[in-house]
Amino acid sequence: MILKANIAETVLRQLKNYWEEVDSDSIRAAVPEALQMIQKNYYEMPNGRFWNGKEVVFSPFMSVQWMNFLYRLSHVLYLRGGGESADQVYYLNKIMHANDWFYAIDLPVHFHCEHPLGSVLGRATYGDYLFVYQGITVGGNRRHGALYYPTLGENVMLYSNATVLGNTSIGNNVVVSSGTYLINETIPDNCIVFGRSPEITIVTKTEAEMKLYTQHIWGWRQQ
Repeated sequence: MILKANIAETVLRQLKNYWEEVDSDSIRAAVPEALQMIQKNYYEMPNGRFWNGKEVVFSPFMSVQWMNFLYRLSHVLYLRGGGESADQVYYLNKIMHANDWFYAIDLPVHFHCEHPLGSVLGRATYGDYLFVYQGITVGGNRRHGALYYPTLGENVMLYSNATVLGNTSIGNNVVVSSGTYLINETIPDNCIVFGRSPEITIVTKTEAEMKLYTQHIWGWRQQ
């Protein structure tokens, strides 16, 4: 992997702008594992800013890379016992990028975004190859005294201001159109969905047609 900066020291400088007490040793120890996740995430992507044809290129000066990395780092710290370090990195990501990707959620290996300001990725089950735009919300909903969370399949794209709540199940190869609001819905594989629950429209496509929507992002090489 080509690194455009000393990643651990860059994170520590950013954290120390906001908090006097930072566990530098825990941060440094967690950075290599977070970078391994980034390596898997961007491996052989067709975009030359992430993969130069031979190896992953990672830079803190590209915001979509840096916010993804900060989520990965906070998640690693959480899995290692949490504490203030996970909270601080999660909070730093919110401060810098106006997103809310909680460290306890398990985002997939292949996760990417574009202009994701105001995006909220809450508790849910996320399939691989997830792509999100700005203003999207994924989270739970209480119904009949129980709390339900969404399930998203593989190769799901959430366009701007899409909302997925509660006991919603989204299949594989699905595009959720801009402004769509889904709550307690079942969305099948290979389709485009738009509208607002309960008045939604599902346009059925083939798997090949749906893969074309994200061909430019993932390339669909053997990972």
